[in-house]
Amino acid sequence: MAKVIGIDLGTTMSAMAYVNEYGQAEIIKNAEGQNITPSVVMIRGEDRVVGRKAKNSAVANPKNVVQFIKRRMSEPDYVFKDESGKIHRPEEISALILKKLKQDAEEALGEAVTKAVITVPAYFGDLERQRTKQAGEIAGFEVLDIINEPTAAAIAYGSKQAQENITILVYDLGGGTFDVTVMQVVGGGELKVLLTEGNAFLGGKDLDEAICRCFAEKFEETHQINPLNNLKTYQEFLKTAEEVKIDLSADIQTEVNLTAEGKPLDIKLTRDQVEKLIAPYIDKTQDLTEKVLENVAQKRVKIDQVLLVGGSTRIPLVQKVVKSLTGKESKKGINPDEVVAIGAAIYAAGLDGITMRDAGGKALPALKVRNVTAHSLGIVTKNDALEDINSKLIQKNSEIPAEGEGIFTTIKDNQTEVEIQIIQGEDENPEYCTKVGDAGVLQGIPPKPKGIPKIQVRLGYDKSGMVHLYAKELESGAELVATIENHALLSEEEMKKVTAKVEGLRVT
Repeated sequence: MAKVIGIDLGTTMSAMAYVNEYGQAEIIKNAEGQNITPSVVMIRGEDRVVGRKAKNSAVANPKNVVQFIKRRMSEPDYVFKDESGKIHRPEEISALILKKLKQDAEEALGEAVTKAVITVPAYFGDLERQRTKQAGEIAGFEVLDIINEPTAAAIAYGSKQAQENITILVYDLGGGTFDVTVMQVVGGGELKVLLTEGNAFLGGKDLDEAICRCFAEKFEETHQINPLNNLKTYQEFLKTAEEVKIDLSADIQTEVNLTAEGKPLDIKLTRDQVEKLIAPYIDKTQDLTEKVLENVAQKRVKIDQVLLVGGSTRIPLVQKVVKSLTGKESKKGINPDEVVAIGAAIYAAGLDGITMRDAGGKALPALKVRNVTAHSLGIVTKNDALEDINSKLIQKNSEIPAEGEGIFTTIKDNQTEVEIQIIQGEDENPEYCTKVGDAGVLQGIPPKPKGIPKIQVRLGYDKSGMVHLYAKELESGAELVATIENHALLSEEEMKKVTAKVEGLRVT
């Protein structure tokens, strides 16, 4: 029987896990014997190199190495162009990472791995979720579900402790994204998400960039050269910045030697200095966490425990800020780099009918997750001044599956059809929201004076956070059941082509 796995497809690092024959979740090591795999792809002719070797090649071969592709999933028109001029879509790059994980899992487990649950940041919108699902399918997986990273982390933690009716705050500072989520372990295997906030462009990479800019400034002061104009030097400085961040999480000072244009520079850095460099980014996470805590207080909910997720939560400043905000020490016991994959594996096992067991071998109840929307969902309509507005039908932090509906009308006399455009976001102006896609055109509206026809529009989020639409003109009964068309996604024909391409590539 083929195994089902959970995958944390991270911005900088990815991990995978499964539930073993004893009903326990465990990390699957990659082919190099490591628990985590850098989410980096190197284009090398007709071969693709994924992981540590690709990351190490970023300095020597930057034009053929793709990093941080997860941050590009929200950009409809982004493609990576390699040194030879060939282009590669984000879904393809993500699929290559997933293909490497699939190969390594099959080697480690000694059998086929065909099903997976893949995690995404809670703050990902519909486009990013759909693209992640497509990437999984291109890699050869049946994607059982797409779930939020903080939810997966709480699942992993909740499975290791017996307490029920507790409220957990998950502070998730990953390589490229930040989420803060509050959820309750209700009991009987049920996990209820209360609310979530986040920023899809805030993570460990930004901390590295801040340190990298400090290196560049000091170098320019000494040598009157901007070293970051050279792509190879930039990659070298960024790699050193990441090492400094890690070193100063354990020590209070470090020394680095930098070289650019044949000129050297030695720098001594203290933890205090680096904390000042990264403080603006940690402050942004603090603002979002405070917002969540204010909402929790309004609901008269008390935080019982705090869970830190993501490698950057090892930074002492982060731990200090979170403790200051919550008044609680964070829970230890699960590696912050691995906890999301562990939770995804537990969730995947439940979907596949596999029984989880506690340390004593006792069967645990099947897991139930009640999630919430990360964004409001609405359609573009007109106000009295005929300006575009965001008509929200589902509010942010609504429990999903969720539905919302409204009654709308025409803006012109004898109008017989309307085009429906779906958007995600909180701003009243659709320009500052994210377009989910064109649902299509509702036709067959009886020709009447403007404002007379009544058009019922119903929007829904499914349990994976995917979007669906139903529209009906109430007099004629004309209906539109939407398969959301987002032109940034691969079409069925494009999916076949990219899948064939990825299948034909050797991934090491």
